[in-house]
This record gives sequence, structure tokens and C-alpha cells, in this order.
Amino acid sequence: MSRNSKHVLITGPPGVGKTTLIKKVYNALKDNNVSVNGFYTEELRDNSNKRNGFDIVSLDGKRERLSRTMECLKPNDLKRFRVGQYYVFPRSFELIALPLFAEPKNGVLVLDEIGKMELFSSKFQIEVKEAFKRTDISILATVPVLRGASIPLVESLITNPNYNLITVDRTNRNNLVNEIVTYLTS
Repeated sequence: MSRNSKHVLITGPPGVGKTTLIKKVYNALKDNNVSVNGFYTEELRDNSNKRNGFDIVSLDGKRERLSRTMECLKPNDLKRFRVGQYYVFPRSFELIALPLFAEPKNGVLVLDEIGKMELFSSKFQIEVKEAFKRTDISILATVPVLRGASIPLVESLITNPNYNLITVDRTNRNNLVNEIVTYLTS
């Protein structure tokens, strides 16, 4: 299958630096005048450095809650969606994520992350599937390392031979920015 666009999937264990890499690639693309939009997820930690949730942050700085631990919930928060100790807010996530799919034309769409929390949004799942079919954009996305239960959408992406899967670890994470920028822009 011939494609005009190129897609890069970044995977690796939690805390290895996937989001940091995404931010560095974004800055390098922006410095090269490449049109980029998308989002990243950001950990929230309390004063004792305990992780208590995640936010979704658009590349232009808009922010919404993605998830929180029980002790950080508001009294009226729905407790319907959960991943481990985190309660997930798909509607808040959608406020940031969904409009981004309409914006890119001949640029790069950043999706950090396509994971269990984000996939509670069925609308996001549909948009991701459609975006990967497009030939007018390139996608830079992070996906989790699959352990235990399968995540069908993630599995279909990482096994697709048309997409470049890069596994990030502590030995290579500082040397991947130029390689990814070159791949996305060549």
C-alpha cells in the first residue's frame, strides 16, 4: 500500500520519557515551520510527589482533566470509567481531543496517548481510525506497551507494517528526536 503520509508510533514502559520525547519532536517540528497540532498527557503530582491524575493538554495550551485518583475527585464527579486507581473523564478529554482532528492539513497530528484512558471515548476511537487512513497528514502518537489484556485498536496500529513503531528506552530516548523529525518531514 503506497502512502503519501508517514505515521510514527512511540511505545515504551511508563515513565521512560515518551511524553518528553513527543514535546521535543513538537518543538523541533515547530522550529522547522511544520504545521503541528495535537495533545499530550501530563502527570499531576501532589506535594509528596505522589501521582494523583493526568490532564490532557493541547499543544496550544488548553487543558482539561483526563483522570484523577479517588482522593482528588469532586463530589459530583461520575465514577463510571476507571483504569487502575484512576477515574477517567471521557467528556473532558473529548473537549480537547476531538476538535484537533479537524484542524491538520498537510501537517503533523500529535496524539499522546492512544491508551486505555483515552479509548473510553468511542468518538476518539473513531477519529483515530479515520486519521490513520488519511494521506494529507502524518501522525506522531504514543501507545502503551501491551501487557495482559488486549487493546484491539492499539494492537491493530502497532502490527500495521505501514507505520513506524519505535520503542523508547533509557538508552535511546535522547537520540530519537532528529530521526523522528526527518521521518515525518521527508
